[in-house]
Amino acid sequence: MNETENNPGTGAPEKRHLKMPLNFLNMSGFILALIGVIGLMFLFFAGVFSKDSSSYVGIGYAVLFGFTIVGISLFVVGHIRGKQKQKRGEVSSFSEHFLLTHPLMTLFIGSVITVSITLLLGIASYKGYHVTESVEFCGQTCHSVMKPEWTTYHESSHARVKCVECHIGGGADWYVKSKLSGLRQVFAVMANSYSRPIPTPIHDLRPARETCETCHWPKKFIGYRETVKTHFLSDEDNTPYKLRMLIKIGGEETMMMKGRGIHYHMLLASKVEYIARDEKRQNIAWVRIKRSDGSVSTFNQTEKPLTEEERKTLPVRVMDCMDCHNRPAHKFPSPMDSINQAMESGVIPLDLPYIKKEAVKAIDTNYETTEEAVVGIANALRDFYKENYPDIFEEHNGKVEVAINGVQEVYQKTIFPEMKTKWSAYPDNIGHRDWQGCFRCHTDQLQSDKGETIFTTCDKCHLILAQGENIQSGTVDFEKGLEFRHPIREGDDENEKMSEYTDCSDCHTGGAETYE
Repeated sequence: MNETENNPGTGAPEKRHLKMPLNFLNMSGFILALIGVIGLMFLFFAGVFSKDSSSYVGIGYAVLFGFTIVGISLFVVGHIRGKQKQKRGEVSSFSEHFLLTHPLMTLFIGSVITVSITLLLGIASYKGYHVTESVEFCGQTCHSVMKPEWTTYHESSHARVKCVECHIGGGADWYVKSKLSGLRQVFAVMANSYSRPIPTPIHDLRPARETCETCHWPKKFIGYRETVKTHFLSDEDNTPYKLRMLIKIGGEETMMMKGRGIHYHMLLASKVEYIARDEKRQNIAWVRIKRSDGSVSTFNQTEKPLTEEERKTLPVRVMDCMDCHNRPAHKFPSPMDSINQAMESGVIPLDLPYIKKEAVKAIDTNYETTEEAVVGIANALRDFYKENYPDIFEEHNGKVEVAINGVQEVYQKTIFPEMKTKWSAYPDNIGHRDWQGCFRCHTDQLQSDKGETIFTTCDKCHLILAQGENIQSGTVDFEKGLEFRHPIREGDDENEKMSEYTDCSDCHTGGAETYE
């Protein structure tokens, strides 16, 4: 370059300057703002034409709106700085020759590239978002790990509810928390360092009032609900024994309806708090009840009260839905319950001698794999009938095989040895037969300073209307109900009476141990 190049008097061409100065700052802002605007338009039209809706789309709107604002801000700052440079006679270092020669072409090419990248990223993000929110992603991506939850989910009453609706709920904060937690789980799967079985309860789970109550209405007065439970005894005839019960669900007390019942724990005017000594929240050592009238009752474990150190370190938990309904979508029924259901539905023939007892024993065996369990169940049942009932085994072999298939199906839907997952790994707090459940708090072991206990009378929560083989005959007392009559097993003394306050779980474990 010689001295005359910038001198107009010499006849040399004058270097042109753009009216709008372009530099790295304002071009970056332009691209970022363009990404934000195109992304917002994409989400808007995707929402208009998509049948699916989710509160998490709002997160995308927020992020893209942020891109737009930041981009506009950078563009303005870059423009101001560029103008200041022009006044000082300085030339932008941003691709000077190409921009000065083809400024419109540069903007056009940059815009096309930006739009293309934005659309590709938008479509990929949108599709990826829906994939990660799907039930299939939650249950089948890590198939061996999530197989128990995936299987039991489809057998539950929540089978039409997406996993994310309970495990995450709405809102950006919990969405981000869940994805960060998911990354840790992915690394655990890759390193094969995940727990078997998956530990519960999930301590960082969103409060039930922010998830469960989006569908379930806590103020709703439900009142009473009748239920019939069918059991089959362990005798040769598999004698059916039924319990017809009236469950006092209750609800909020109103001028027209008396509240209380089981849902007393969830009444908005009351507050129940507790301290548990163990991770699974089964050993409850302290309970405090705050009532609507301002009164407070505190109950402490008498045999082993909390130490000062435990009071400082153990968390005080406010009771919510999940403290009783702790297996709402991933329930692992015990062999007792699952075989009862299979026999009642006809999957397992009722007229095979001792099929209830032998089926439970065949299931409740420590198999290493599902394949081993399938073979073991078949061998156990065939050997039993071949040795003890050879006539039935020969003449009704087809019926024995039907029973074997039914028991194998029950096993594969309820027990998963590869993940060490079965009923005994996950306490079920509804009821009080195989686990303490209600008796965690409703026990004589928890007392107030005045010696009061949380009630342990059965008729506070349910009434027995009829029991035995025939529940249709006889009179029904809807006020007091019947005293529970424990079914008599072979070898039991018919005159022996069960104690009214004996914890069922002292004898019942849900498996073959009950027969020992």
